[in-house]
Amino acid sequence: MRLRAFVSGMALFMFGIVLCVALAECLLRLFPGLLPVEIYQQLRVDPGNLGVSHSYIGHLHRPNNSFIISGKDFRAVHHTDAHGFRNAWPWPERAEIVVVGDSLVFGHGVEDKESWPAILAQTLPPIRVINLGLAASGPPQYLRVYETFGIKFQPKVLLVGLFVRNDFWDAGLFNRWLQLGGEGSYMVWRNFGGVGTAGFSLQNPIVSIKSILTLGRYSLLYNFLRHTRNVYRSWRASEPKLLRLADGTQLQLSPSNFESQTVGAQPDHPEFQVVLHALKRIDAIAKEHGTQPLIVFQPSKEEIYLPLLGEAARDLGGPLRAALAKLGVAYLDVTPAFRQRAAAGESLFFEVDGHPNARGYALIAEVVLAHLQENAQRYGLEIKERNLSGKWETR
Repeated sequence: MRLRAFVSGMALFMFGIVLCVALAECLLRLFPGLLPVEIYQQLRVDPGNLGVSHSYIGHLHRPNNSFIISGKDFRAVHHTDAHGFRNAWPWPERAEIVVVGDSLVFGHGVEDKESWPAILAQTLPPIRVINLGLAASGPPQYLRVYETFGIKFQPKVLLVGLFVRNDFWDAGLFNRWLQLGGEGSYMVWRNFGGVGTAGFSLQNPIVSIKSILTLGRYSLLYNFLRHTRNVYRSWRASEPKLLRLADGTQLQLSPSNFESQTVGAQPDHPEFQVVLHALKRIDAIAKEHGTQPLIVFQPSKEEIYLPLLGEAARDLGGPLRAALAKLGVAYLDVTPAFRQRAAAGESLFFEVDGHPNARGYALIAEVVLAHLQENAQRYGLEIKERNLSGKWETR
């Protein structure tokens, strides 16, 4: 009798757990508004929610899409064109300036007109600017994006937005995906470790069991708990430091996370060679097509603000800039302008998120515009002085 009661109790207990899990899953599916939009999109393991797969580039943003990106300190609507980039449609047949890069070029966290390529376009008419920024990508993908979409514009200038904070890490990750076969959506693999079709085979029972277990990844509750765990681990690992500026703005810095993602910035790491090779190929291909390439170094929040907490300013991009200079690859470093503004107490990044805020993106645009003006003759650009008045605070 006791055994029967114990078994009945355990069965009832397990049934209660299953029922609670099912109710929580249904709640998340029936009321998606309970979660922020960007988190809900992350929880749905669907290539369509992570862009679309691309056999050569790995992934693209979903084309002709409008979606909201929000965080603790920002909310912005992002629109994409028919190819998944952030431009007006239709594209022109020719464009004088093409920009490739990751989410900093795309303009994560700000409205369409506030991305720095968009500011270039607004400031330099009739010069046409095409933004080929692809979020969650690295230099090997910048090369592939340029080859696939950029060359046909026959631009006079190719701007390559480089973000040392995670470009070496992203390059290593993409290279690993290629080594594993490069199949399916790179973004699904990147975010969820690869999600395939589950099934059972007597020939490979262990692999089949693992495959069936991946069905859990399609559960919103499973992915919510997984997301929460990852956020907590990241928070614990990063040991965030807070910096309060004179105007009362607070910035959260993650030195440990910063250290771990920038290891590959040193020449003795394989990621460094992957990045350098990609930039060399971009430079060579651009010049073959009569285009002047320029690598634009965009700084991270930690590089700019950790020194204000008494930590030594590290020049993470130094080894790469030295290697590029040796190869004759032109570059422009925006970091000094950011440090000058930060020292004056200006907040150039979001409080928690690591991307620049609208002022940060505007500062990148100002420095790039100043460079283009100073070198307009060399680039073959006709920049009218009337379009540039009042733009050069950082010169």
